[in-house]
Amino acid sequence: MHRVLIIGGNASFQERLVGFLENRYEVAVARFREEWPVLLQTFKPLMVLLGDNPPGMKALEIVRFVRQESPESKMILLSAQQDMNATIQAMKLGAYDYVPEDIDWEELDRKIQKAIRLITLNAKISPLAPPEPIGSEGHALIGRSRSLLDIYKFIGLISNTTVSVGIRGETGTGKKLMAQVIHENSPHRDGPFVTVDCTTIVETLSESTLYGHERGSFTGAVESQRGLFELAAGGTIFLDEIADLPFTLQGKLLRFLQEKEYQRIGAAAQKKSNARIIVATNRDLYEAVAQGKFRKDLYYRMKVLTVYIPPLRERREDIALLLQHFLHKINNDHHTGVLKIEDKAVRLLVEYDWPGNVRELENLLTLACILGKEEVILEETVREILVRSQRHPESSTVSWLGEAEEEIIRRALSTANGNLTQAAKLLKISRPTLRSKIQKYKLAI
Repeated sequence: MHRVLIIGGNASFQERLVGFLENRYEVAVARFREEWPVLLQTFKPLMVLLGDNPPGMKALEIVRFVRQESPESKMILLSAQQDMNATIQAMKLGAYDYVPEDIDWEELDRKIQKAIRLITLNAKISPLAPPEPIGSEGHALIGRSRSLLDIYKFIGLISNTTVSVGIRGETGTGKKLMAQVIHENSPHRDGPFVTVDCTTIVETLSESTLYGHERGSFTGAVESQRGLFELAAGGTIFLDEIADLPFTLQGKLLRFLQEKEYQRIGAAAQKKSNARIIVATNRDLYEAVAQGKFRKDLYYRMKVLTVYIPPLRERREDIALLLQHFLHKINNDHHTGVLKIEDKAVRLLVEYDWPGNVRELENLLTLACILGKEEVILEETVREILVRSQRHPESSTVSWLGEAEEEIIRRALSTANGNLTQAAKLLKISRPTLRSKIQKYKLAI
């Protein structure tokens, strides 16, 4: 039988707890200060239940002691006090869970069983091996399915050219990533890679944003400004969601594709740019043409060299490699140390249809690593995240990833010993953005 050690709680609570657990587990109770450190070493419990008013030390001191002296043990704090700071500190110190003392007994038993299963699986499952090294810029398409092999060949065939390329695929399939891979394998690899999200372009300023303007060319133009096409000279400009490019700009884009020329607002002369154009869309452009929202001549110009990235549900054989890649990436980015996953969880991930594609898979794994409180990703953790995202489709896995943000920032601040500049580097965000998030979550520095 698995061993459970009870520390703290009043005598009545201890008696009720022992009565419930003794038929399922081998139970020991530490009633005095001198008992529990000895029992921790001699009894070797897999689970420690810590109630209120533990003997001899404060609860958080005991959590720290147990993590140091018996790291293989899992600890659940049972308390009648729902204290925010105590809960936060207990979880930071490594407690497995923090639950109210009046929790449903069956729910407590499920938590204990899950924790013990984690310990058992952690001993049995080997960590996923590091993925094969990828390009120096860190951009790579992951997978060995036939469809991805065809894409690799396509990139190889166009690698020595600067021809314009179209990429089509559902949201989250990795269209921007593919554009970066094309750029890094092109003659323009040493030039800039400029991204334009066509869904965010303000139509009244879009021409200036893309092509630039001369001083005094319109109200507010107090100085000349280079546009994105000029900034991308010698490199690649990636137009994401091209179907949303304002109709008034589509003709000028066509001219650029044909002549490699553009004109700043207010300028008399045309300018030349050797920037390579890569466009991407998740929509049916032919349908947009039929609706009068997209120029037919631009559509046929772009159609010449277009590649399709299939959704993840059409290349399930790539999921195992994606798991290997993302778990190591998440561990490096967020210092989670979760490199194991239960076989049943893998099967569940392979069977799921992934409406959010590769991006949804990465976000789910990030949530599982940060919120799962476990060294191994379990089937029930994956199922819980999937059920929740399906129950609330308007706030899918992609959007409610924000629930893990506070914990990610806490980890980075702790790793950087409170140094904001270093923490911002770890999080790959700017220092002002980090300060804003610290204020948002009222974090102590």
